[in-house]
Amino acid sequence: MINRSSVTARYLEVGSHNPDDVITCSDIDMMSPSSDGRFLHKDGRAYPRQG
Repeated sequence: MINRSSVTARYLEVGSHNPDDVITCSDIDMMSPSSDGRFLHKDGRAYPRQG
């Protein structure tokens, strides 16, 4: 998550923390397997690491 505003951002995360779960972002091309926490395009390609 990147907050580009000047105010504190909040988000709500809901899940079971099951390692077989996959997090999907419906409005952008992103998913994250819960087993390893990587952020991927929905076709499986990795996003470049930031930092």
